[in-house]
Amino acid sequence: MAKRNRLWGFDDADRALLAAATVDLPALRAVVARAEPRPDLGLWLVKASLRELDDMYSLVGALMDGTRSRRRLDQLDGLLASLCTSIDRF
Repeated sequence: MAKRNRLWGFDDADRALLAAATVDLPALRAVVARAEPRPDLGLWLVKASLRELDDMYSLVGALMDGTRSRRRLDQLDGLLASLCTSIDRF
């Protein structure tokens, strides 16, 4: 994959979920930790490589496979959608 960085945004609830899910995954935890708050947008924004975003996409997919909670599935589905938008730039 190319090394170009992409912008990805997520909200406070998503950040909390990702922080908990990446405790034992230092490379992905670093992506979450690099995010900067943008109160004007109500989001945390991070510049990440395509590889980092792809790895995060895989993590979110694995989290979806491990839950039955409708609320959590909806949240994870939103994260996947935002990752797709950042990866594909559409």
